[in-house]
Amino acid sequence: MSNVISNARPYAKALYTKAKKDDRVAVVLLWLEPMALVVTDAVVASLLSDPRVGAAKIIDACIATLGEKLVASDKNFLHLLAENKRAALLPAILALYQQLQLAQLNKVAISVTSSTPLTEAQSLALQKNLEQKHKCAVDLTYHIDSSLLGGLVLRCGDKVIDGSIQGQLHQLSQSINEYA
Repeated sequence: MSNVISNARPYAKALYTKAKKDDRVAVVLLWLEPMALVVTDAVVASLLSDPRVGAAKIIDACIATLGEKLVASDKNFLHLLAENKRAALLPAILALYQQLQLAQLNKVAISVTSSTPLTEAQSLALQKNLEQKHKCAVDLTYHIDSSLLGGLVLRCGDKVIDGSIQGQLHQLSQSINEYA
């Protein structure tokens, strides 16, 4: 995952820099979000790597569909991704772009994964704690994963804090295997 983010980071920064310069930060999200969604589709993902179809044809079809939402620099960006066989990075580019946008607003986006839904009091306490730690506003997104057994996994960009029981059991297992 971090390799994907590392590969996507320069594209996201370039896109954000250009969008900010052109005063189009919010407008870019109108086409970036659907493009990121399209490439996550299993059929499209297989077509991206198919040499008979390829990313360029899929990007061209998407550009035709998005129409007026795209300006020349947006189209050039998408073609660049296709030429460099990086179209599959669009979901990571979107996530990083959104982080850059939040950073500009002095906010941090954090994904919170728990085994069960948090109560209102837990959510508020977590938000307050994270805002104090980051010294800025925090935009939390919640996910449920019952396989965690308990605890939380926090993701902020390419940083992960795994405080789940599953993660602790995995760490314990690795420690035991090192000494065995």
